[in-house]
Amino acid sequence: MTGAEPKKEPDRLLGQRFLAALNSLFSTARIHRDNNILLIHCVERFIELTEELLQNDDEVTLLTSVGGFYLQQEKVLFQRNAAGLVRKLLDYFQQRGISGLRFYQGATYASLAEILAFVRLLNEMADRDDPIRWLRDKLEQAHFPWVEIIDGSETDSLESIFMDAAGQGQEHPATIAAGPGRDPEGHGRPAASPPAHHAGGQGGPANDTSTGKKAERRKNRALRTYGYAMHSLQEVADKLRSNRQAGIGKAVHLVQNMVDLIMDDDNVLLGLSTIRDYDDYTFTHSVNVAILSICLGHRIGMSRVSLSRLGLSGLFHDLGKIDVPKKILNKPGRLGEQEFAIMQNHSMNSVRRIVRLRASYEKKACILLGPFEHHLRYDLSGYPRTPRKKPLSLIGRIVAIADVYDAITSPRSYRRTAMTPDQALGLMLKGSGTAFDPILLKVFINMLGVYPVGTVLELDKGEMGIVIPPPPGREDAGALWLRLLAGDRAGGFRKQGIISLGRWNPANGGFNRAILASHHPADFGIQPADFFF
Repeated sequence: MTGAEPKKEPDRLLGQRFLAALNSLFSTARIHRDNNILLIHCVERFIELTEELLQNDDEVTLLTSVGGFYLQQEKVLFQRNAAGLVRKLLDYFQQRGISGLRFYQGATYASLAEILAFVRLLNEMADRDDPIRWLRDKLEQAHFPWVEIIDGSETDSLESIFMDAAGQGQEHPATIAAGPGRDPEGHGRPAASPPAHHAGGQGGPANDTSTGKKAERRKNRALRTYGYAMHSLQEVADKLRSNRQAGIGKAVHLVQNMVDLIMDDDNVLLGLSTIRDYDDYTFTHSVNVAILSICLGHRIGMSRVSLSRLGLSGLFHDLGKIDVPKKILNKPGRLGEQEFAIMQNHSMNSVRRIVRLRASYEKKACILLGPFEHHLRYDLSGYPRTPRKKPLSLIGRIVAIADVYDAITSPRSYRRTAMTPDQALGLMLKGSGTAFDPILLKVFINMLGVYPVGTVLELDKGEMGIVIPPPPGREDAGALWLRLLAGDRAGGFRKQGIISLGRWNPANGGFNRAILASHHPADFGIQPADFFF
């Protein structure tokens, strides 16, 4: 028989089967001894399903939510006849004050006695006055390194990111420090004039009484997504540095969340892509590249699946920098020839690191091209050097644009001032057809506008303002919107009102207010995202 095997469809009921196995294990352990054959089968079934869930992840995380469960950051789907199972397990967790469980790789080779000892502690804790404290004391004595209890204090910050687009859950905004970034790669050039066109972004629905609440929920969800994407990437990098296996399950689901947000309204996440962090440049840069890439991909009509792959490529495009010595990454001056050669290896190192991640071969194959190609340049004159004649992939061309834009608008250790966003676009326009795909670059410039979000502008009459995403519900969402700034007593800035400068007028090459100068927000110690909402 010839031909490839049919592609295996994902098991949409794996979550239900895992919960059913847990329920059977909890129930059977109440009435049978350890040597009971039925109970042994329950343990074996639990281990079998845990192994299946751990194929592409380092851990199995189960969280309770209002009326349901989240497994591996995805809402568990149930058949109609499983309503009783859901209620029973929700009651089980609620009675014990547990919000979830986390199982690590060790659970798959833990002994029968260990697993049953843990389950019996779970069953017994419901009768205790302070069940969580009692259980933690018992777990500390017994030492089960393969399992972790999740209580309400953790799910306040974790569960909300996994909620649906309605934005349920508690607000837990990402806390990201302001300040200039670090990355010795890339070189500053003289400023160029901004391109003479402006296209508006997408705005929220007008005249909707719930618009403000929807915008607030979307903002909170975007902040959480950004913060957890940073955390997920740092977690992967830390594990790889210490030669431990790392999975990408969390990153996959967070990128899917980004895609959902951007397909609904790209303005909020585009605004967050202005975040700069001096101490964690590589990670904020990678998250920003993922956001900008997805936004550009969405503008050209890529499918949801393709956008997810694109976002993962952006998120992991610089993963190979963990192999670059810190003395080179943090060098304050220009790199020497040998140092730059080491830096150039990071593209191939990113590919090598991705290949070693715990994920399916198909998943890894889908995200390799962006990291490999993002410095190759549109005319193939970049690095790594290759004899190829075939043009760059669409993902590689998109990630390259997003990577350079975020890099040259970020202050570096050797270059304390960065280009303003409008200057960066002007410079990139000079590389159209050589460094960048000319069509994609034009779409990117139209997406960001003449003065991209986060640009600080000086107006006539002595006013200053920062370009913000279009406010929800405003009739002219395609206009240039500013949050006016006023100095405070601490030497910083505070928010004032929002004004519109109207749309770009090609006839007179300006807006309805004179713009005297543009500045980089870092010049004033401003973290743009702090002024958007």
